[in-house]
Amino acid sequence: METAIYVRVSTEEQAQEGFSIRAQEQKLKDYVRIKDWSIYKIYADEGISGKDITGRPAVKEMITDIKAGYVKNVLVFKIDRLTRSTADLIYLVDLFNANDCEFNSLMESIDTQTASGRMFIKIIGIFAEFERENIIERTRVGVERKVKEGYSLCTSSASFGYDRVKGQKIQTVNPAEAEVVRDIFGMFVDNGLTLTDIARRLNLRGISTKQGKTWASGKVRRVLANCNYVGDVRHHMNDSRHKREYDGLHEAIIPQELFDAANGILEENKKVGITKPPNDDKYFAGFLVCAKCGYKLKTYESRKKLKTKIQITVGYVCRNHTLGTCTVGSMSHKKVEAAFEEYISEIADFDAVDTRSLAEEEKAKHDNSEAISSLENKLKNLETRERETLERYVRNEIDFEDYRQMKDLVASDKQVLGAELERLKAAQNPVASKPQEIALNFKKNWDGLSNPERRAFLKQFVERIVIESVKTKCDYFGQVKIREVKWRM
Repeated sequence: METAIYVRVSTEEQAQEGFSIRAQEQKLKDYVRIKDWSIYKIYADEGISGKDITGRPAVKEMITDIKAGYVKNVLVFKIDRLTRSTADLIYLVDLFNANDCEFNSLMESIDTQTASGRMFIKIIGIFAEFERENIIERTRVGVERKVKEGYSLCTSSASFGYDRVKGQKIQTVNPAEAEVVRDIFGMFVDNGLTLTDIARRLNLRGISTKQGKTWASGKVRRVLANCNYVGDVRHHMNDSRHKREYDGLHEAIIPQELFDAANGILEENKKVGITKPPNDDKYFAGFLVCAKCGYKLKTYESRKKLKTKIQITVGYVCRNHTLGTCTVGSMSHKKVEAAFEEYISEIADFDAVDTRSLAEEEKAKHDNSEAISSLENKLKNLETRERETLERYVRNEIDFEDYRQMKDLVASDKQVLGAELERLKAAQNPVASKPQEIALNFKKNWDGLSNPERRAFLKQFVERIVIESVKTKCDYFGQVKIREVKWRM
């Protein structure tokens, strides 16, 4: 386990206790050898107080290495060597937990691999949770007070239609965006357009959101439900228990009557229910990805009244096409299926596909048992050499730079041998299905599968299908082409 040894002593402590940096370091190196760990690096802050961690370069460097994943264990002589601040200790323990890093203190016998060590960490965690809840409570009280006074929070950015520069308490109207807000309410209340239709029109007009993104139905809904536009301020909109609205100090953009009418329509149109799974006749749902914009395709259903019956066509369309930001057109299910069958047939010449049985493949394999055994022995020798190198460093027979150089060399050799060992072991096992084998299985069985069985087949073998509909001058509806199939191996 890659261990960071941290040592610290202030000038006063060294004079009073007589326990130097070097003495701490030697004790901790001996402990590492006993525990059969590996030293990643020794971090030392000499002549620096332990009241906090802000002014200690070695602690900051160790934190950076922990976040990068280089260090998986921190060892200190005493907890107060790491910090004398409870708040800093809570922060560091949270940091260790978040990065799967163990923590050990020699004098207090704290080892997070033991029951008592884990209990200590849990106690620290309780205090950390208590402090976090206090911070949340104080923040919430401050937010409520600010909103009651009529100030907008603008926690991430001002609402669309308003601006608030840094240092300014009251948001001001953005004339261009305010006009768009009025258009949105007008299209929804006066013209009866759907949320998706409004988003599509805004995108076609080249109007972006406050964050410079395209519009979608959910973003339009949030505009229509935002009480900022009638001069009110709000907070905790996603928390029904603490949700509040108060009179604001900023200028309104729309009248209260229009806002009430829009929210009355939203309330009437509210749908409550779970997402339905795709119908059996839309078994490609969830697998199709637009080749042009990268968004997933959603299903659609169109009905056409004929003389004797109603013709129902099911198919797929890019979500961005619905919003007016993608030009790839819709495609029927039949065309998608035909394109998928064509793509599969082109993966390989079925007559040339190697269809040897697993028994024949096993005959063709070389027996790698001896090579595997040899590599395993070499790895054991490298591990012994790694331990011996650490013991030499602990006995001060080599310096830290030589130790790191020798350790890195052994680690490199172990990585090469490990990769080769993994390859040989994989060769001993049956190989995973290849695209050609999947294609052969598809050709043999697809026609005989029911729609639910076809969807099950796709779930088993396919991760995604990149597809597009290409129109030519002579083809009004366009040709469906599959550009790539990502297989589950």
